[in-house]
Amino acid sequence: MKPNHSLICVALFIASFAPFAVEAQTSIAEQQDARVIENLRHNGADVTKVHDVDFFLVFGRQSDAIATAEKIRVLGYEVVSVDTAGTGKQWELHAKRKMVPELKAMQASTRALQALAESHSGCYDGWGTVGIK
Repeated sequence: MKPNHSLICVALFIASFAPFAVEAQTSIAEQQDARVIENLRHNGADVTKVHDVDFFLVFGRQSDAIATAEKIRVLGYEVVSVDTAGTGKQWELHAKRKMVPELKAMQASTRALQALAESHSGCYDGWGTVGIK
């Protein structure tokens, strides 16, 4: 029996799109997590050590920011501040957590904080840390 070359070509063509499917399933914020970790490594940080990681969420109303702050404490984050961040229009929630900036852990935090922010009409604005050497 001869192999069906057109079927093999179609299978290879479809398989060539597999990396794009994985990329599409990863949110922009989760892709940013990977870039931040790579930048930390590039600048000499030891990403296997515990860091003080700062997280930022933005809300249109103070009541939403405060409600989220109460919930974020329960998840093990320290609330640093809830204020207007100098804009007077939006409320920024700044939280902190000691953790190793490992990709899966950071992406799990990103997903959890995005969902929490969105449930209170807000946006997750990302995270940052000072690299520990």
